[in-house]
Amino acid sequence: MMGFGRTLLLVALLSTAPVMADDWQFGGHVKFQYTYTDYRPDDINAVFGGDPAHDQSLDLRLKAENRTGPWEYVAHYELLAVAGDTPEVRNRMAAAGVPLFRTPSGLPDDSRQLFDLTHETAERDRLDAVQRLDRLYAGYSSARQTLRVGRQAVTWGNGLLFQPLDFVNPFSPIAIDKDYKTGEDMLYGQWLLSGKNDMEAMVVPRRDPATARVESDQSSYALKYRLRFTGVDVDLLAARHFAENLAGLGVVKSVGGAVWRMDISYTSLKDGGNATSLVTNMDYSWMWGGKNVYGYLEYFLNGVGESDRANYSMPNVELSERLARGELFTLARDYTALGLQVEFTPLFNLFTNLIANLDDGSKYLQLRGVYDWQQNVQLMAGVNLPSGDRGTEYGGVPVTGTSSFASTGKSVYLRGAYYF
Repeated sequence: MMGFGRTLLLVALLSTAPVMADDWQFGGHVKFQYTYTDYRPDDINAVFGGDPAHDQSLDLRLKAENRTGPWEYVAHYELLAVAGDTPEVRNRMAAAGVPLFRTPSGLPDDSRQLFDLTHETAERDRLDAVQRLDRLYAGYSSARQTLRVGRQAVTWGNGLLFQPLDFVNPFSPIAIDKDYKTGEDMLYGQWLLSGKNDMEAMVVPRRDPATARVESDQSSYALKYRLRFTGVDVDLLAARHFAENLAGLGVVKSVGGAVWRMDISYTSLKDGGNATSLVTNMDYSWMWGGKNVYGYLEYFLNGVGESDRANYSMPNVELSERLARGELFTLARDYTALGLQVEFTPLFNLFTNLIANLDDGSKYLQLRGVYDWQQNVQLMAGVNLPSGDRGTEYGGVPVTGTSSFASTGKSVYLRGAYYF
């Protein structure tokens, strides 16, 4: 894989391309968050000494972008760090062999990526930090086509929280920061066809983490065709994703001032059988007491989810693989989500999100207020309140081999962001 030093050399070469005489646009952001999390005594985090947990996180992004004629060059550097009780507890659990999905730190790594553009800058008891290039691509656009090669992000699908058709680094349904998806090394193209129709394609080569070799059964190849009719948009998708064939259908239609959406995916599983996932939602904006209000309702069917909560501790292979890859973030099959945004003033908005697991009755409630203090400064405060009986997804999943439970805990956070 490409080392980080050679990556920086590549960025330097990119900046001296034929666009050198033109102006580059520079920008970025810095975000800091403090989080207090309270666990129950038999939560695994409390057992390993992390109750209550006091954590701080840092997100620094530096952007350099240049668009000259049909050419586009983009490079984004980011520094991500988490410090406090949670990194210490996660490292203890990893050392004790407690199963963790994805990396012990929870930060991105490039073990599956074509290029290794991530460097771990710190791995201590109470601090985990990485620096990485999250965007690094060159693109060419004409009147009817766009081609991009390199690390970039592509978003497909019509879900608001759940995304069965967005299978390349989707956001978690409980994520509070959705400014940037994690970039992926790929070749991407879009072509405008007759009328307002268009076609998109992407090729995402990946490595097998066990061998570090690029393998077709670890890669993704996808094609999406969008048809636009009067009052309705239709997406048709076909993909080969981690050695499984996937077909998808998406529909978007206006209904009496609201917008209705539906995505369906059908996957032929590599170990036999098939899985159908679905998301459908409706959102609407209105005035209420002189305030701008936005609300949505969404239903999600997870085709590889567990219908019996007794299997949460050891989910089926198809679900486990998707959880480990960061494609899915839920354990059960049926969910509803309800969201509401109220604009109390042009500078202050209140957001409420409620996710309900229909199979086990557990819930996850999010409340947050966002204040645009200055033109480039945003302040946020919020609480996350999971609830449910022990043995449920949001009430706490039993940890195999112990008498403890895995739970996100109840948390309060303060967040500040500066954009430049």
